[in-house]
Amino acid sequence: MDCGLNGKVVLITGGSTGIGKATAELFGREPGVCVALTYKTGRERALETVARIEAHGCTAMAVSMDLGDKEGIDRAVEEVKGRFGGVDVLVNNAVQWPTERFALEEGPVSAWESFFSVNLSGIVKLCQAVVPSMKSRRWGRIVLLSSDLAIDSMKGSGRYSTLKAALFGFAANLVTELSPFDILTNVVLPSWTLTERAQTRFPQSFREVAVAAFPTGRVTTPEDVASLILYLGSGANGHVNGERIRVTGGSSLPLMTYLWDQARAATP
Repeated sequence: MDCGLNGKVVLITGGSTGIGKATAELFGREPGVCVALTYKTGRERALETVARIEAHGCTAMAVSMDLGDKEGIDRAVEEVKGRFGGVDVLVNNAVQWPTERFALEEGPVSAWESFFSVNLSGIVKLCQAVVPSMKSRRWGRIVLLSSDLAIDSMKGSGRYSTLKAALFGFAANLVTELSPFDILTNVVLPSWTLTERAQTRFPQSFREVAVAAFPTGRVTTPEDVASLILYLGSGANGHVNGERIRVTGGSSLPLMTYLWDQARAATP
């Protein structure tokens, strides 16, 4: 299928690992596309992803960006525009993960405020930086990465779940403001995904048990999510706008939470 990306510039945040990397590599297989991916600390991994994309004949670049640094965001976007001329597709994937999980009454309000200040404000600032380019071309696609935790949360994930749910309202506003310019905005909600981070954080024993929460008999992969992002962020998507689409294989987050609690209880 022709995804209508020839000559388009795609900016993917957090493109050095996980869903971001899989998305960058998938876009990088489309003829004539230019891919820019951002990283905060994983420069070497980002450059490796760039090399794999260029091996397929597409042009790619990696730029340093921190969601908590407004000047850095603007600088990264200007660097992309300086090389490629603009931005047509924005995939908001990056997130600065909370350093600890805690229940509502256990954590200080300051921890919530700082988390939102970096992540939500960073996403807004990035959109502000790239939307003028899309408007000038009267075409654009924005994909926001949320999570099924925005709908079915778990204890200790309040900040993350709230952030990911806030993207619903932000997307709704973007639809209202940007649709007349043929700029379409959608939200993708992955389930627990077998990224490099998940493989490091969760033991093999839990990964084997977690399959029980997926009717498909397997856990969601970064490539599963990337394939939907590619469609929503391409010219093949002509009229899907303002949607919240899960990539979960029909999984049950409450069941996964139960399995995780059981696995931890069984660990000596």
